[in-house]
Amino acid sequence: MQYKITGQLCIAGKNVTMKEYTRTETADLMENILKKQLVEDIPKTNRMDKRRLATRSKLLTATLDLVVEKGIDKTTMDDITEKADLGRRTLYYHFDSKEECVVASAAEFYTHIAAQADESAHQHQDPALAFAIAGQLVIRQLINAPVTKKLIAHPHLLAAAIKASVSSYAHQDMMLGMEQERFSMALHGPLLDTTVLWALVGILIDTIDSDLVVDESLAYFTQIHLVFLGLPRDEAQSIALEAAGITRQ
Repeated sequence: MQYKITGQLCIAGKNVTMKEYTRTETADLMENILKKQLVEDIPKTNRMDKRRLATRSKLLTATLDLVVEKGIDKTTMDDITEKADLGRRTLYYHFDSKEECVVASAAEFYTHIAAQADESAHQHQDPALAFAIAGQLVIRQLINAPVTKKLIAHPHLLAAAIKASVSSYAHQDMMLGMEQERFSMALHGPLLDTTVLWALVGILIDTIDSDLVVDESLAYFTQIHLVFLGLPRDEAQSIALEAAGITRQ
């Protein structure tokens, strides 16, 4: 069933103005980004494919720079092609819309952040602590990233970028915790994914817009997430605070 998301959306206690999108449209945007990202992840060897990847990279770099400089609303498809020194036909070969291009550029940037955080966090043996550290490292950098400050005005695009990048690393860490019987999820599947995704979007919006204390936001979000994964509340709080201390260094 489709319904329109319009007017004010309440995220983490804040009302956020939304453009008119249906849930299906937002899901389709995420799916398109994920499909294209999967295609790009397949190893390529021939010259044409390398050229295509290089062209896509130029478009993503140009888009990211423009969004940071001008914001999403003031960035046009013509701006992107001009900055990338490519034609409109080339842009539309890779992306169906400006929104899709924006999400892909942010997702690529966020993927690098998530990969670095994941590598750092897994120096710790406890899957719960590693999960908490990775999450907090990512969120700290998302909060400080100029592109995130532009994306918070468009929560559906921010959510799509996170889903297309950070989510896969979080899933891997959750599965590792399940295998080691550290986690026993209270929520499963799409319900868990949606709950955590929009909670994260809300934390980012609140922290950036309201100048909340970052450590407190990180510890609170991590604690909630660990409780969802089956940890007792007191243990979840202890691990969240320990992770905050580690990531603050």
